[in-house]
Amino acid sequence: MKTNIRQKYNNLLQRFIRLFSLSSVAFVLTACYGCPYSEYEVEGQGYGENSEPLEDMQVVVRTFNDLGYERPDTIYTDKAGYYHTDYGITSFGGDCIEVVVHDPDGIYASDSVHIGSGKMKVEDQDSWSTYYSMRQDFRLEKKETK
Repeated sequence: MKTNIRQKYNNLLQRFIRLFSLSSVAFVLTACYGCPYSEYEVEGQGYGENSEPLEDMQVVVRTFNDLGYERPDTIYTDKAGYYHTDYGITSFGGDCIEVVVHDPDGIYASDSVHIGSGKMKVEDQDSWSTYYSMRQDFRLEKKETK
């Protein structure tokens, strides 16, 4: 009976040690080598129906992968209608970028586009990181008045 209890105790202790040994190895590998990541540079201009630049349009840029949207970045267009963002994200592959342009004043209708990584320009790439760049211009139409 005593050896049976001792054997169960030893088995439990071995499982406990194995659990923390694997966790420790995973932590050390992540701490030493990091996680793959991507950086995205997105720029463009917002125009009205008559090609006039639109100032103060809200632009939301976010990556999308199998887990959903990650870390959106909200910026606004300048006097020339220009916007630009450059950000990095820890990810195992951002499959798509979504760019949404919205008029906070409600004069213009919102517009959006999904762009797959295959359509983005790869500026730099190594085994752990990829740097994408893209340009997306928008022509917004005025909302219909009722």
